[in-house]
Amino acid sequence: MKKKVDLANLRKGPIRHPTLPDTVIARITAFKAMLGDVDTASVERTVDSFKRDANPDIELVIWERIASTFQMYLFRNPTIDLAVRKEVFAVLVGASMGVEERKNFTHLGDRQIELLIANYRGQ
Repeated sequence: MKKKVDLANLRKGPIRHPTLPDTVIARITAFKAMLGDVDTASVERTVDSFKRDANPDIELVIWERIASTFQMYLFRNPTIDLAVRKEVFAVLVGASMGVEERKNFTHLGDRQIELLIANYRGQ
C-alpha cells in the first residue's frame, strides 16, 4: 500500500556507522562526480546519509548503478541541457526504487524512459 508522506515530517535517522572506510568515501566521491550537476547534495551530506543507512554497502551499489547508467545514457545521447539531464537522473532514481511512473517528464519520451529503466536493470 502506498502512503503519501509530508516531507516536512521527515527526520534524519540516527548515525549507525560513525565512520566509513576510506574506500567507501572514495566510491561516494566518484559516483557524485559522475552525476555532476544533477545531484546537488554535497559529498559531505551524502557521506552523512550513508552513515545513517542500515546497509550502506547495498546503497552504494545502487548509487553506483544510477551513476554508471546516467553516464552511459549521456555517452550515447550527449546533451548539456540541464533539464534533460535532470529528467534522466529522476528516471534512474525512480527505477532504483521500483517506480516507473512516466508523468511530469517533458524532455524524455516514453521510449527513452523505457530504455533507461531497462539499462538500469541490466536488461
